[in-house]
Amino acid sequence: MNRKRLSFFQKMDCLIATKRKARKNSTADLYRATRNWLWKFTEKRDLPLSLISPSFVNRFFDFLQALPLRPNTIYSYLSAFRSMYNQITREIGHITRKYPFAHLSIHLEKTSKRAIPLDVLEKIHKLNLQHEPELRFTADLCIFSFLACGIPFVDLAHLTYKNIEGNTLVYHRTKTRTLIRIELTEGMRSLIAKYSGINQSHLFPILPENMSITHEKYKYLLRTYNKRLKELGRRLNMPTVLTSYVIRHTWATEAQRRYVPISIISQALGHTSEKTTRYYLAQLDVSVLGKANRLVVNSIDKLVSSFNPLIYDIRVFICLFQAKSIICRLSV
Repeated sequence: MNRKRLSFFQKMDCLIATKRKARKNSTADLYRATRNWLWKFTEKRDLPLSLISPSFVNRFFDFLQALPLRPNTIYSYLSAFRSMYNQITREIGHITRKYPFAHLSIHLEKTSKRAIPLDVLEKIHKLNLQHEPELRFTADLCIFSFLACGIPFVDLAHLTYKNIEGNTLVYHRTKTRTLIRIELTEGMRSLIAKYSGINQSHLFPILPENMSITHEKYKYLLRTYNKRLKELGRRLNMPTVLTSYVIRHTWATEAQRRYVPISIISQALGHTSEKTTRYYLAQLDVSVLGKANRLVVNSIDKLVSSFNPLIYDIRVFICLFQAKSIICRLSV
């Protein structure tokens, strides 16, 4: 295939496919959304590179601003458009007289803090969900995520018994491929034991067994998880909408409040954006991170490890995220 002969939108599709192949699905999703808005903006007509000018970028910006989109969402689309333009022109050797994005200054707005107090996590753990196994499972995943330094849902879902090395949970972040090593706490062990044996391959029965999971199917599971988290928050009359991101943000905020060094927080979260921080993170021992995590999660961990959960029929848990209705939808 001669990619130089492809239209600009076809080149964008190739970039999206490349990101998918590299398993950079979040970037691919952003590129696809940007491409679709551009396609709508141009009224479904092809876009020659010669037409992409500073004035074109400004008009596209105005078009996005007229939509019911948040400022940071608009800036994300513009940044993605610029990134795709740069990659495409570099690949085909296109030289422009005037760079169309030279005047564009993208500064994401600071969002309101989404962390919740620790006593809210305690309330979530103590909720009487005896007859609502799906919400009980969601609450347990929420607490485990906090105990494990705010582990993202995608990484939590893919944890297997191979990720446990002695007293340490070891995994690579899906998003950044950063190696994370977390000392297992008593609370974490208690929650793992609670669901052991239900799923033969994974620590928690989130992903259906013996079934391939595409990115679209994973997003459905994430939406289900966040929907149930929102319901837990509603029952506690929380002003903040409870999501998987809120749990992660809560761990980081609590760590900062307890004066945990930013370098250790960055390592725990698997961030790679700060080169200097990343250099120092490589020198940190897992015991240092374990000490920092215990400092943050101590009260919640004690609550979980001392809690005597009700014993449910194992068949109930098998249906939590793998109910026939969900599996049928995932199989589509």
